[in-house]
Amino acid sequence: MCIYAIETMSNEEQKRMFLPLAQSYRMITAYTQTELGHGTDLRRLETEAVFDRKTDSFILNTPTLTATKFWPGALARTANYVLLMAQLYTPDRDHSCGIQMFLVQIRDLNTHELLPGVETGSISTRFNDCAGDNGYLRLTDVRISRTHMLMKAAEVDRGGHFHHRGDARMLYGAMIHMRIHLSYTFSLSLAQAVTIAMRYSAVRLQGLNPQGKEVRILDYPLQQEKLIPCLATTYVFLMSFLTLDNYCNQLRTNETIFLQQLPELHALASGLKAYTSSVGERLSQICRVSCGGHGFLVASGLVGIRNFLDGASSAEGDNIVLYQQTARYLLKMIQQVEEDSEKNLDPSVAYLRVKLWSGKTITNLDDYCHLFESRAQLLVKEALVNMFESSLSPYETFLKNSIQLVHVAKAHMETFLLRSFYEQVNKTAQHPTFSLILEQLFYVFAIHTLCNQTKDFIRFKLLTIEQIHELEIRLLPDLYARLRPNLVSLVDAFDFHDVELESCLGRYDGQVYEALMERARLNPANRVKVPPVWTAIKQETLSKL
Repeated sequence: MCIYAIETMSNEEQKRMFLPLAQSYRMITAYTQTELGHGTDLRRLETEAVFDRKTDSFILNTPTLTATKFWPGALARTANYVLLMAQLYTPDRDHSCGIQMFLVQIRDLNTHELLPGVETGSISTRFNDCAGDNGYLRLTDVRISRTHMLMKAAEVDRGGHFHHRGDARMLYGAMIHMRIHLSYTFSLSLAQAVTIAMRYSAVRLQGLNPQGKEVRILDYPLQQEKLIPCLATTYVFLMSFLTLDNYCNQLRTNETIFLQQLPELHALASGLKAYTSSVGERLSQICRVSCGGHGFLVASGLVGIRNFLDGASSAEGDNIVLYQQTARYLLKMIQQVEEDSEKNLDPSVAYLRVKLWSGKTITNLDDYCHLFESRAQLLVKEALVNMFESSLSPYETFLKNSIQLVHVAKAHMETFLLRSFYEQVNKTAQHPTFSLILEQLFYVFAIHTLCNQTKDFIRFKLLTIEQIHELEIRLLPDLYARLRPNLVSLVDAFDFHDVELESCLGRYDGQVYEALMERARLNPANRVKVPPVWTAIKQETLSKL
């Protein structure tokens, strides 16, 4: 993210100054936005950068307790620089110029000692404490050169005068980039959980078939019903990330077009981060439970993944807040449709003008895309009507309808996920065998998602109860049976090394029980064969006799 921010937010002189340090890893940076008292709401951040004309520098302070930067990853012990989001005041403390980004050195590059005025450390123990190096940061009269404010979009000159050099919205580019790539991180974590659970299920034997042989639990439809939707969702998440990341990189080549599409990118990045983390957390728990008691061991690797995705639901933007940002964008787009039927729409919301689904049967992948898009279109239009009919203030109206709006945002993201995966499946048409497997995964994700949201499809008369029953009871189990021979290969395709998984259950060689016993024997509690407490109790008992 540091390199991305320097490339997109710095002027040419700053790029020459900072990029070599970042690219050579001499500069290790933490992104410090979140504060103890504020996070997603950038306008309320309290950290200050006051320009001092006498020294041509900024004076940085965290003036209140709640201004303390809190939670940034890599901040506690790793980073020697921070990308600091702070309120700019220039030419003096009485003139606010809004939030700007600063590149601030906090540690000596040779000794790694903290610089004067910098206080940082690890925050208290988290639910998932295995990685992240999350820390806090307080600044007291820390001075940085004027040239350390990233100045592509805005600049402070030697006299302290503030100048807009570009669109201030470019400041959100780094945050959008981070959220897109967070969705990739969450997708990979879910892929690891699915890999562990699927491999273990292919090894674990339980119950006897009519021939008297033990059955692999992966052969049971109930186990397949747990894990195959998790697998399909993982593939959909990864393909959707590729779609959005490629779209963002394509737009970056032209700053004017990038700014035009920034609202759409912001809505998609926010929604994808929220959806992948919240759904990923729920599915990782299913993977954990599918492994029975062994899945509850830390040695399974699943506990750490689940805890990581649990924290992801509120990290770098609370999911409910992010969904509301997506919903605001959707309301603006549907208003645009209602007011001007000819104006072009952004690609991700083009479905708002498409004729509603009216088919009697669902025959192909595009039908499912159309079905979900019709549902999302109806939900957005219904939300707009509710907003217009309210006699409350705009603020109160939004609050009153916020629960519905979050549901609308989720529906929109499901249309994006399906359409993205559909496009990727079409690219594999020249490889029929591979394409067929991806199609099966598409159908599993679409039907499983649909069955979890049946009320929308029934209420809008898009599908009947009988149709949904047919999909859930007949088609899904048939898809599970067709996918069964390829399940282990589909998780092996993620290409995780055993070192990455850190799991006794997800070993590539299938030596699950050997690994569990080895890990058990290495438990420090086993070093002493007779617990000291037993000796103490025994001696006390004897003394009383």
